[in-house]
Amino acid sequence: MARYFKLQKQAVRNKKKNAPKADKEVISALGRVTETLPNAEFLIELIEEMYKGHRLKARISGKMRMHHIKIILGDYVRVELNPYDLNRGRLTFRYRSKIEALRETQPVISNPEANPKTIES
Repeated sequence: MARYFKLQKQAVRNKKKNAPKADKEVISALGRVTETLPNAEFLIELIEEMYKGHRLKARISGKMRMHHIKIILGDYVRVELNPYDLNRGRLTFRYRSKIEALRETQPVISNPEANPKTIES
């Protein structure tokens, strides 16, 4: 019994308490599907102001595969990029329309009086 306990104890790794998590360091951007590739991969062209025109290859995330979300040519999608490799990404959300996708990229104005589109009569 003691020998078994010693073997199990050696297998436990020491974990650092304040180690940074790799999944928290992602860049999220809005893009458009320009080409479909085999194995659920897509070529995406980013359309946000900061990354406009950048092209990358992206795969569907696990949740999208699990829920059978179909992505076709021309769809607007949310892409997560790893800051270490900006040529590969992961599709995390498919927007229903172009309007919905573009609405998310615009800043939200909380004060209606500050909105320049409001016309007072």
